[in-house]
Amino acid sequence: MVRPDPDDRAMLTVPLDLLHISPLRPALPLPWPTAPAVALAQAVGFVEPVTARPIPGTTPQRYEILTGLKHWLLAQRAQLATVPLYLREPLSEQDARQLVEHEAGPDAQDPIAEAQAIQAEVYQGRSIAAAGRTLGLSRTAASHRRRLLRLAPSVRARVATGELAPGKARALVGLDERVQLELAHRIAREGLNTRQVEALAKAYKQNGGHPHAAAVLPPAPPAQDPDLARLEIDLAERLGTRVTIGYSEAGRGQLTIDFASLEILEGVLERMGYGS
Repeated sequence: MVRPDPDDRAMLTVPLDLLHISPLRPALPLPWPTAPAVALAQAVGFVEPVTARPIPGTTPQRYEILTGLKHWLLAQRAQLATVPLYLREPLSEQDARQLVEHEAGPDAQDPIAEAQAIQAEVYQGRSIAAAGRTLGLSRTAASHRRRLLRLAPSVRARVATGELAPGKARALVGLDERVQLELAHRIAREGLNTRQVEALAKAYKQNGGHPHAAAVLPPAPPAQDPDLARLEIDLAERLGTRVTIGYSEAGRGQLTIDFASLEILEGVLERMGYGS
């Protein structure tokens, strides 16, 4: 595997919004920084460098993060304007994939590990909000993480490895272990979206866990423009909540920002530069 070598990299300092998460990164939770790490970055005024490669055909030039994703996320939370960057080029697609996957490998924090850490702090007398801040999570996100511990062990294992998204897994809480596993298999097999999983889980709960009584699934959304999907992901990462973009053939559309509590709304407004 090719590893970054200081001898063949150019050091730049670039604005945060010119960096993007690599599409080669596995579907794993983002390594958001802890509150102490954010406080330290704010005190010293910088973070460790990111390694990236140029994204072809972008103006201004944008970059795909290969390693150091946690440093870029830390810079966001610390409200820094720029991040140091090692420019890596030329680089084959195979080498880029190895770099990205290696960083997101065994050391990456998973939702179940985060839930267990939050649970441990709550048992010690801390509030969920305080426990979440230690992991860089809002109170709502911390509560959602903790809810995952109510899943059957076999389903929790799928969440920990990234095979099952936390948002879909939460809908299975409260179902019999057999039903949870059955639905987890169906989610993977049919590629169900979150709305469909929630509808299925609701039908199972209302009908005593009998699969034949499950409701008709909501239709899956039409295939989305990949550039638009990537923009939604970028905005969601920057604002800390789900963002959806809808538009008509005429080009008219809507930008929707979800928030589950006033605390999350305040965080969104703060990231958008809106002051009290």
